Amino acid sequence: MANYMIFFKVAITILTITYNRVFASDPDPLRDVCVADYNSSITVNGFPCKRNFTFTPEDFASMEIAQPGEPNIFGTRVAVANVFNMPGLNTQGVSMTRIDFERDGLNPPHTHPRATEIIFVKEGTLVAGFITTDNVFVNKLITKGEVFVFPRGLIHFQFNVGEGNATIIVAFNSQNPGVQVIALSMFASRPQIPEEVVARAFQTSVEEVRAIRARLVPTNVTMEHNHAIM
Repeated sequence: MANYMIFFKVAITILTITYNRVFASDPDPLRDVCVADYNSSITVNGFPCKRNFTFTPEDFASMEIAQPGEPNIFGTRVAVANVFNMPGLNTQGVSMTRIDFERDGLNPPHTHPRATEIIFVKEGTLVAGFITTDNVFVNKLITKGEVFVFPRGLIHFQFNVGEGNATIIVAFNSQNPGVQVIALSMFASRPQIPEEVVARAFQTSVEEVRAIRARLVPTNVTMEHNHAIM
């Protein structure tokens, strides 16, 4: 019995540690500030820190989301303030995005593997939704002043259903939440997924896969960190 209880306590401890590791956001900082040194040759999970007192107040401020970003084929403009353009965010575990929607503009289904997302509707009326791993679709009409949260890693989207333009302000609990746009990941990867695989997965034809790729690949949509769909 004693051996059983010891085994049980060890198992619970391992499960607790594993759970915390799996569901934790960015690791806690070990110093007050660690302003990103973009010029360092050292590769770490994040960025190395600038030497003490070599940072400036500008490292902790940004105008990146003061104006709309560049337009894309989905009818949205995305502006991002993250660790890649705001060095003071390094190790702080947060970032922000602004998304401006044209009428009928769509922030297409996508995921953020490293962050929970919460949005604030600055202007307009949108449908916001996400899909659980049990394929339950959760969606709501959200309006000016409303806040909506997307759980970490789940597929989600926002769609402007109002009469005019819309704007949302987005916050993440990661300095670099990452993004995977489902359509682009499947149809516009580099190198491409074999068209037979994509056709079988979507229960369609190779010809239709080629047609979709022809519409997606030549666009100005990018999945890079500074211009990602969010």
